[in-house]
Amino acid sequence: MKKITAILLAIMMMLAATAAFAEEAAETPAPKLGQVVCYIHGHGFGVVTAVVQGDTIILAKIDEFQFLGDREDVAAVGVPIGEETISQTNAETGAVTVLGSKRVNSDLYSLNMQRAGSKVQIAANYDAIEAFVVGKTIAQLEAAVDVEGFADVVTGATLADTPNYVKAIISAAKAAHAQYAGTHGGNTGTYTLWNTTGEDIVGIYLTDLDSGWQSPNYAATPLHTLGSENDNNPYVITRTVTEEEVDNHMRIWAETASGLIIEFPGQSEHTGLSIETANIEFANPDTITGATQIRWFAPEGANQ
Repeated sequence: MKKITAILLAIMMMLAATAAFAEEAAETPAPKLGQVVCYIHGHGFGVVTAVVQGDTIILAKIDEFQFLGDREDVAAVGVPIGEETISQTNAETGAVTVLGSKRVNSDLYSLNMQRAGSKVQIAANYDAIEAFVVGKTIAQLEAAVDVEGFADVVTGATLADTPNYVKAIISAAKAAHAQYAGTHGGNTGTYTLWNTTGEDIVGIYLTDLDSGWQSPNYAATPLHTLGSENDNNPYVITRTVTEEEVDNHMRIWAETASGLIIEFPGQSEHTGLSIETANIEFANPDTITGATQIRWFAPEGANQ
């Protein structure tokens, strides 16, 4: 009897621990990754990545790219394009420079920094800034980054533009955090488009109802109707907007080979497609009941 009681007690403790672990896991948001391409400093561009868990940054990575030339006994390493590199030649001097990562070319780039008085290599500066932001929330960094003397707070970093690097990480973290909004409210919309009109679609466009921005023709190569001999469904498009534009609405419309226009919203309506993840079926209006000309799900039997 004592053995049975002990076994039952052990099982109950195990079940309780499992339930507690499951509850904790449910309360802990999954990490999200965001990345921005931006200007930070100098004569190039930055690629900055951040991983957030909830509001907290748990990982960050900085790199910058600019055209670099060989210096003394250090050769510049360019971004590879097949067996070649992206390069440019100065028309006056004939000097050749390659587009390179400052991380990869840390020794080379840091020679110039040394001549300006820096004793910390560029890659080590990046590492120090990345370490500083880990464990801090987006709000904490936003509140601190513009305070006078902030650059001195980041231990190990000697870059005068340290605040700009942190701001770039904040932007990447916000891009990651926006994903917690689910299929709505993020910065990137993904739309999976299906053609069930019975004829080719030769034009697909997005038009921003506020700014007037218009996309290129996404059906420059016709989107054939589902189930046809040359069926090439679906066609997937994305649109990325700034944080300020996130609530903008768009008109999406398609033109078939016969000139039929299928659109959402109609010309008299003011609300439209948002930045979201959605299936969009362009169907023959004669087959649709209701006000809209578009169905918002993948057609039955379609493979994604």
